[in-house]
Amino acid sequence: MVYCKWAATALTLLTVSSVGVEAVPAKYKPDPDPIKLKEKRALAPVTLTIGPATKTIGLTTRFPTLGTASLSLSLSPIPVSSTTKSSTLPVYTLPTTTPIVYTTPGYTTPGGYGGYTTPGTTTTSKTTTRTTTSSTKTSATPTYTPVVGANNTCYNRLKIETLQRTDPDQFNMLLLAWQKVQATPDSDPFSHYQLAGIHGAPFITWQMGPGSYDYTRGYCTHGSALFTTWHRPYLLALEQALFHAAMSIASTFTGTALTQYLAAAGRVRLPYWDWADPTTQSYLPPITMATTVTVIRPDSFGNPVSAVINNPLFAYNFLSASSIAPFGSPFNAHMSTRRYPDGSWNDRSYLASSNMQGGFSSRVTSTYTAFLSGSYNLFSNRIEGVHDGVHGATGGGGNMGYVAYSSFDPLFWLHHCNVDRLTAMFQATQPSLFVTPASAVGTFARPVPPNTIDDQTTDLFPFRRADGSWYKSSHLNPVSTIWSMKYGYPEVPCSYQGKNPADLDTFTTGQVNTLYGKGRTPIPGTVIRDWNVRLLIDQAEIAGGFDIYVYGGTRPSDPYNDPYGKGYIGSLSSMSMGSVDQYKQSRIRFVDVSLNSYLKDYGYYGSDPYKITSYLTQDLYYTIIANGKPCYFQDLYTAKYAVYSRDIYDDGKPDVLPYYSSDYYYHVNVTEKYVGGIKSIDEIQYPFKVDGTREIPWAENTTSIKT
Repeated sequence: MVYCKWAATALTLLTVSSVGVEAVPAKYKPDPDPIKLKEKRALAPVTLTIGPATKTIGLTTRFPTLGTASLSLSLSPIPVSSTTKSSTLPVYTLPTTTPIVYTTPGYTTPGGYGGYTTPGTTTTSKTTTRTTTSSTKTSATPTYTPVVGANNTCYNRLKIETLQRTDPDQFNMLLLAWQKVQATPDSDPFSHYQLAGIHGAPFITWQMGPGSYDYTRGYCTHGSALFTTWHRPYLLALEQALFHAAMSIASTFTGTALTQYLAAAGRVRLPYWDWADPTTQSYLPPITMATTVTVIRPDSFGNPVSAVINNPLFAYNFLSASSIAPFGSPFNAHMSTRRYPDGSWNDRSYLASSNMQGGFSSRVTSTYTAFLSGSYNLFSNRIEGVHDGVHGATGGGGNMGYVAYSSFDPLFWLHHCNVDRLTAMFQATQPSLFVTPASAVGTFARPVPPNTIDDQTTDLFPFRRADGSWYKSSHLNPVSTIWSMKYGYPEVPCSYQGKNPADLDTFTTGQVNTLYGKGRTPIPGTVIRDWNVRLLIDQAEIAGGFDIYVYGGTRPSDPYNDPYGKGYIGSLSSMSMGSVDQYKQSRIRFVDVSLNSYLKDYGYYGSDPYKITSYLTQDLYYTIIANGKPCYFQDLYTAKYAVYSRDIYDDGKPDVLPYYSSDYYYHVNVTEKYVGGIKSIDEIQYPFKVDGTREIPWAENTTSIKT
């Protein structure tokens, strides 16, 4: 692992393009020292890691050339047995009480929810000690609140623009509830501070007892086959807090307003931001960019009154200097979250919104083709790649660009709610596909040694179910399990409970085609050619965060200051973990950037493949930015790009998805002359990691090489 080497003239445009490599040596000779290239060239055969198995094969090609409401709320804790202890994880005592069911118009605050106080702790003699360079911390075994979401009727989570327009009462209660959760003391596990902190900083336990923890990372499972499943109970935890906060606030209205707002509070669910919706075209929802918002809230007599409050969807304001004291720079110096901030930490959500719109066309196509994936893991990886690009476009040097700090921005939750929605839609349309074993990724509560496997039975720490067991991916399949969590989506609606799964498949498939398949040709028997650039890198090669950008037709005059400008098609984004000095776990990350819309814009889509490849050879440009500075392919060992195409068969039926009808065709002639471009099929099928071993990060069919 090495830092990317910075050139002395950082403002000089150094970009690999189809017309050559600018400002780099004509003959590329990579520095072999960091990877001991000469020694590794002598190694044969090569061991490939394929999920939980390994396979040894011989390869002819060795290595490449390289006014606030004062109401409060509490989630009732469930105590841990005081007599049974565990050396690694706390022992959970099953609940003995019957769950509270809310009804309207009346509402009775259940025991434990009235004050929203911190669940108590059961202190034992068993402690765990964390030693750092500056301090030693001891944790006691806490009590628990299961993550179960709302506990009334199943309601659909709605697109935020739709929610604001069609159900203003629910939207009003959502704003009041989110404001309340954000104002809840940091010590409360269901405060915005602690819920956001599960994802990363301040790297503390969440409702878990003594154990061995990795204090360099959060609980999240980025880069893992569990990426989509882990975030489902995570979202549910915030939804649970919002629901109960809304019910608590609504119960203080009086008269007819009590009935009205209790009913609205009962419908409160997390909304989503559909960044691939052809109507809104990836722009940030306008409500998320407004600094204040007008709400209806109860006065001291329970009467509804209008008030202007700080918009809880715009930013999260930390409660005190001690809240940010554990954070790294620059986040330990700012009391509010920001998107794409300038040097003075002024919010530039308008720029984040513009960045998002720049990659809209490719994002829609990439989202659509993700539904054509032949495995759940491949779908999850593809959606995570699109998801990463959203973080990159909206983060800049702000919260959304860092794994450890992104979840403090309210936009994070709308963004991930959409990821969960797309996951549910895939489950509905591909009910036979789900998580398969793959190499594990270490997290805060699960440091993993080499050759550890993630699968459907892996515990999704730190989330517990109603019976006290840890959530596992297996608990989240089939898709109907979301309805038992009291939510659905317009494309996977609560109204389909009890219906034949085949009917849901038909309905959801039609929604996928309608929303994201705008480029389909509704002619039965049509075969179209799908064009993509695959970008890949071992994420451990560059410290901090980095992006690999693809431009076509033209490019920004200064891509380092305007990376999402003219000509931007798509990118591979890898967020910083917590600082620009931190390396990630070694793992091949890749993203497929669709070229279809770009080729249509320039009149080449549907042309003869040889004409297209000739054009792409001359017209695609690639730029790498690491931690805000230029980085170059010749200084990297694992960064590669390849152009491929596949045939897609479409029978034109609105309730049937197209499918791939050919193998991958890698057009090596487009890239072989350029640094970073693949020169042999091995480089893309069996890419190198930083330690010189190879990894197969996705399932490939038989692949053809086209020149």
